[in-house]
Amino acid sequence: MSVLSGGVLVLIVVLYFGRALCDVPDDQYALMPELFHLDNFDHCMLNQNEALYCTFTYQLRPLDKNSLIWNIIQNVSSSPQNYNHTQLRHGLCVPTSCPDEYNNSDSTLEAIQFCYDQKMSLLGLAGNVTTLDCQGATSRYPVDLFDWVVAGVLGAYVLFVLFASLYEEKVIRKSIYISKSLAGRIIEAFSVPKNWNRLVAASPSSDHKKLRVIQGLRFFTMFGVILSHTLMGIFYGPVSNTQYTENMTKDILNMLVAQGFYVVQTFFMISGFLFSYQFFEKRSMDKKVDNSFFMWSLFFRYIRMTPTLLVVWAIHSTWLVHLYNGPYWDSIVGDEYRNCRKNGWSNFLYINNMLYPDKMCLQQTWYLAVDMQVFILGLIALFIINKYPKKMYHIFGIILTVSLIIPGIVAYVENHDILFRQYPETLYGLNGLTQKIYHDLFISTYSNLFGFFIGMVFGHIFVQHKEKDLRNNKVLSFLWWIFSFGLCLSVIMIAAVFYDMNYKYTALESALYWALGKNIFALGMSVMLLGFIYRIGGITVWLMDREIVQVLGKLTFSCYMIHVVFIKMEIGYKRYPVSINDTKIFIAVIGDVGISYLAGLLLCLLVEMPMSAIQKILMSKPPKMPPRKPINTIAGSNIVRHYMEQDTTFTKV
Repeated sequence: MSVLSGGVLVLIVVLYFGRALCDVPDDQYALMPELFHLDNFDHCMLNQNEALYCTFTYQLRPLDKNSLIWNIIQNVSSSPQNYNHTQLRHGLCVPTSCPDEYNNSDSTLEAIQFCYDQKMSLLGLAGNVTTLDCQGATSRYPVDLFDWVVAGVLGAYVLFVLFASLYEEKVIRKSIYISKSLAGRIIEAFSVPKNWNRLVAASPSSDHKKLRVIQGLRFFTMFGVILSHTLMGIFYGPVSNTQYTENMTKDILNMLVAQGFYVVQTFFMISGFLFSYQFFEKRSMDKKVDNSFFMWSLFFRYIRMTPTLLVVWAIHSTWLVHLYNGPYWDSIVGDEYRNCRKNGWSNFLYINNMLYPDKMCLQQTWYLAVDMQVFILGLIALFIINKYPKKMYHIFGIILTVSLIIPGIVAYVENHDILFRQYPETLYGLNGLTQKIYHDLFISTYSNLFGFFIGMVFGHIFVQHKEKDLRNNKVLSFLWWIFSFGLCLSVIMIAAVFYDMNYKYTALESALYWALGKNIFALGMSVMLLGFIYRIGGITVWLMDREIVQVLGKLTFSCYMIHVVFIKMEIGYKRYPVSINDTKIFIAVIGDVGISYLAGLLLCLLVEMPMSAIQKILMSKPPKMPPRKPINTIAGSNIVRHYMEQDTTFTKV
């Protein structure tokens, strides 16, 4: 095993240093025309009725095929690791940048075409405008009735939450009778102070103390998701130092980011683990779970997730598009606005990943759709296990085997690449999200089935062995490091070999990697979680168990739902090509994490936690009401009977 690991390491090092041989010298690279250019958008908009700002693609062609510049462009563009420099992506204030052509042409496209033909002819180049999007100073999104309806509903809801918070503070806390009534409990569910206390409170349950580490794992996984999406946002638009982007996949350490989409398997694994734990724990006490458990599980899951989704959908479908503008505002925020108006209904049925993969409302909600779908499959599996408990291992074995085979078959039949490659052109404009490989092997139900069900298997293992103490077992601890971090890092870092341009994969290798890659990662994360629960892992388990991490972990769902809003806004109002370096990326990630968790906290306190409390009210039996004592008081000659609650001080009248 050590020989194999050493061989892989040597191969990666050789490939890493060998890549430099294909690079174009900087002085030749500088001869190419600017790939990205944006005129001053805000200055252009000052022209009011005369304002006309256009973003377009100009497809280059040579006037002389022996031109040095054209040969450099072709050489650089021939590698998929680089941008396609034959396609200039520019933004112009047409009346000021091309005034003569604009005034003398019948169309804007014709004006830009003439203008750029003249500019490029100086470099021995010509071209054609292939895509064109223009905007003036007037917004293309008028405020409509639906916008005002959503504003009214959200405003009324916020006022109700304020009322509930004050009512809980001034009335419910002082009255046991009201606090235990159905109306009082419902109002209390929307109290912000009450939900804050619930958010920061720790459960006294012994099982919950062991499972605290799950919140830590959620937080660090969410950090990885935001990091990945922040990078996607940065590389979505124009970059001034394009070589930085083109060299990304040539750095082995960047495989941790390039293959970062694997981290989503952690969410599926945790979801399956907790659902399995809930079922098998209940079954260990009741011997057999009532069939109503399955129906109510689906119902409660739906009402837990949907209100938060509804609020985020409403924001994207209405007021977000009115907040700002910019060269890329329509292509990122406007597209989301149109998709949510047209296709948003599919999100609430959790089938949007299947119906509208190209025009999905809230692209990040593919995860919610898949999670709901695999949850339903998990319900069916547990229903069968509940009826035929002796067949449990057969059922899990069949499902896990099938969930390994199907992605491999799809990759083989469709002749998919061995990787979902994070190349510059894939990242630009989020072009990767339109690729068939993304639809088939990333956001599909079958490609994420293993992660959920391996979590279910480990949830059952925990229920069976939760009383064991494994902290001092050094052999087990050593094996845990290998089969958790070792497995996860191995399937990620091996991608460095596949990214090398000299590596030629076969269809069978692609099928094997898609069958095993992220599923091995999910297995490694399952081992990691189980080790954390048994307090194996040293400093890592200590980090997972910190109080602040526990609170942040509880915000994961709301943060996941809302964080993309800020990334899209950053893309939309981008004014100039961005100069990127590692420090700027670090600052951008920390900024996005901070603002996402602040917004996630607000969304959690106002929407997610109230719905969670309502769910618990529906699940629980009505509490016994405290007895009320009749108090006789005399007012003149009349006797008035008052019913005073035990915990209050009655007043004589």
